[in-house]
Amino acid sequence: MKFLKQMWTNTLNIGITKDLDEKDAKFIRLTNALAIIVGIWLFSIIPSLLPYYPSSQFIIYNSLLFPVLWLFVLYCNHKGWYTFAKLFFSYTTMACVVFNSLQAGRESDNHLFLLLISVMAFYTYPPRQLKYISRVSLSALILFVAVEVYLTNKGPIIQAPPEFFQLGRLITLVAFCILVYIVTLFNYKTLHKAQDMLEIEHQKSESLLLNILPPVIADRLKSKTEIIADKTNEATILFADIVDFTVLSQTMEPEKIVSLLNDIFSEFDTIIKSHNLEKIKTIGDAYMVASGIPEPREDHCEAVALCAIDMLSSIKNGISDDSKNFKIRIGIHTGPVVAGVIGKSKFIYDLWGDSVNTASRMESHGAEGKIHVSKEVYKKLKSKFSFEEKREIQVKGKGMMETYFLIQKI
Repeated sequence: MKFLKQMWTNTLNIGITKDLDEKDAKFIRLTNALAIIVGIWLFSIIPSLLPYYPSSQFIIYNSLLFPVLWLFVLYCNHKGWYTFAKLFFSYTTMACVVFNSLQAGRESDNHLFLLLISVMAFYTYPPRQLKYISRVSLSALILFVAVEVYLTNKGPIIQAPPEFFQLGRLITLVAFCILVYIVTLFNYKTLHKAQDMLEIEHQKSESLLLNILPPVIADRLKSKTEIIADKTNEATILFADIVDFTVLSQTMEPEKIVSLLNDIFSEFDTIIKSHNLEKIKTIGDAYMVASGIPEPREDHCEAVALCAIDMLSSIKNGISDDSKNFKIRIGIHTGPVVAGVIGKSKFIYDLWGDSVNTASRMESHGAEGKIHVSKEVYKKLKSKFSFEEKREIQVKGKGMMETYFLIQKI
């Protein structure tokens, strides 16, 4: 049974290559399936026609000839002649139905298959091939009317007992129902598979969007078209930078550099997620984090400080063997910022303002293996964290500033 199932699957997939779009592949599978099923069906009715030989001889000949012709459909698909395969199958099927209808007469209802062929054209051809759909469908309808008129006036070609025509009608009805069921089932499964794939892709897109933007901002971006820009009076910004990374990277292979940065920043991602902070961006070997945006929180400054301690600890303990030689500087400042989304393509959620510049200066004027903070951060956290004594330093673009090194939580 497993062997037959595998053989059936292989037959359906004749002509389908790895680079073929799934939307096109489903039409090829359906054409292959119909060519095999209709061919097997015609072969299977031969024993029931033999008792009426020679009256049934031409229908028997058709039942032998056309299934062999339809093997050419599989060959055409194998060669990549997809459109020709469909057209060949459509018109040879019409010919088979017309020949059998003229033999068996109107009472057999065999010409009803022409109506089915007309409808099935919309299922076996992709929408972009509307001209072929129209031609096949209209051809089948015209032939149906022509055969109906001819048989009404002339009757069947062959002379046979009434039970022969009754048998023909029974065969037609059974085959008609089976084909309708097969095509409906195939398209039902294809439709639901497409819907499932669409849902999976939608979830991937949502996940990707949430990796780029905070959930609140992502929702606003999807529902509104205006520029997203918010001013926040209370936010805390952190910058972390790997000391002498440029010098270290000159002695390493590019793949190794990227791998190390990935290890370090992935660990930082885990840390900021545990503190419910927002990763803003990475700039080379620098890592930017914020809290208090896009949604305000009372403990934004404390949360960033705890995150900084964990980041420092992870580097000291060694995220990987190769990262043990790395040292980082961390700078933190708290104050008002403007946050928003910029760009139409490859857009990012970013921060602007003097507070961002000050946080960056805290990092660049800091010391390796330490957390350098501004006076504003010290004032907010002095009752909860321990600090080294204050220092007065000249900061580019800011003048003299009072700063501190944060040590640990009390």
